[in-house]
Amino acid sequence: MASSDGDDARNDSVTRDAPEVAGHAPVPSHAAKPHPRGLRGLLTGRRVKRAIPWLLSLCIVAFLFLTTDLAAVGAALESADWGRLVAGMAVVTLAAYVFDSLTLVALFRRYVAPVSQGEVFRIKGVSYFFNAINYSLAAGAMAWILHKKRGAPFLETFSSLVWFFFIDIVALVFLLTLGYVVGSDAIAATPFAARLPWIILAIWAIVAGTLIYWNAGFDFVLLGFMRKWRVFDTFRRARVAEYPAFVLMRAAFIMVYVVMHWLLLPAFGVEIPLDALLVYAPLIAFVQVIPATISGLGAVQGVMVALFAVHVAPTVGDGKAVIVAYSTVIGPLMMVMRLFIGYAFVARVAGDLVPSKGEVEAATHVVGER
Repeated sequence: MASSDGDDARNDSVTRDAPEVAGHAPVPSHAAKPHPRGLRGLLTGRRVKRAIPWLLSLCIVAFLFLTTDLAAVGAALESADWGRLVAGMAVVTLAAYVFDSLTLVALFRRYVAPVSQGEVFRIKGVSYFFNAINYSLAAGAMAWILHKKRGAPFLETFSSLVWFFFIDIVALVFLLTLGYVVGSDAIAATPFAARLPWIILAIWAIVAGTLIYWNAGFDFVLLGFMRKWRVFDTFRRARVAEYPAFVLMRAAFIMVYVVMHWLLLPAFGVEIPLDALLVYAPLIAFVQVIPATISGLGAVQGVMVALFAVHVAPTVGDGKAVIVAYSTVIGPLMMVMRLFIGYAFVARVAGDLVPSKGEVEAATHVVGER
């Protein structure tokens, strides 16, 4: 009997402070609290996940510099044509920004909302702040801004950018194939030349499988459930006839980076044929958009060394050191110039997202009436 009274007392003490919900019994207040150990574990796991790309980037960069003649890197930087490098990068950054924004205008008008060119140019400029981390974060930022400005559903908007990422892959493999056809002799000296046809075939197989899945309705046994995911909404809506135009637009955009290397490598005394760069630039772009490192930092430098070093003449210097110098400079240089573009638009975009005084007062009046 004493035990029963004690249990009742404990139950009363638990429910006395518990919130009551209409029509339901009181819920113990401790029931909604997450276990502190579980919460700490969750937060720790997120921190570790976020730290992995940074650690991977730092490890690759450290390895490159520890295995490279730093005196030769310094000599390459000292002898570089900095006037050509800075002026050329400014032109390339501006051209890439314009081409990229115009293709996004076509994308958003078709799948999201009737946006204006100026609107997309501003949004793309601001996204460069997030692009400094990785491509996916920048895409999410653009989707969120359009969601806030246009009221477009966030997931459907983000879906259009996921589909555009796939279009980029198709455009990259298209240029890679074209480069291999017209410039296979120019890349014969590279160590991966013999494997390149298999790489191209593997990527085309992935592209073909994706098109068959979304446009022919073939589920590949177990993958049918993905059709219901809203993040793939644009894949369901896109017609096969629409692919070629978008692929050609993105291929034109990617060609800006092919021309970039062709213009800027001579600043370090390196001459690489344009047909060879038609192969190299898409491979570098593939590595850069993979979110395993911070905006491709480290991975891009390693790939450039593997691709470009064999083209450095002995009279110019140590091939690896020269390309480490080149690859270390062009990334931060383009990032700084992109941030200047973003800075030019950030106040305007932020002003569009922050409600005006009249809108705040109207909202307050509506809430007061309720």
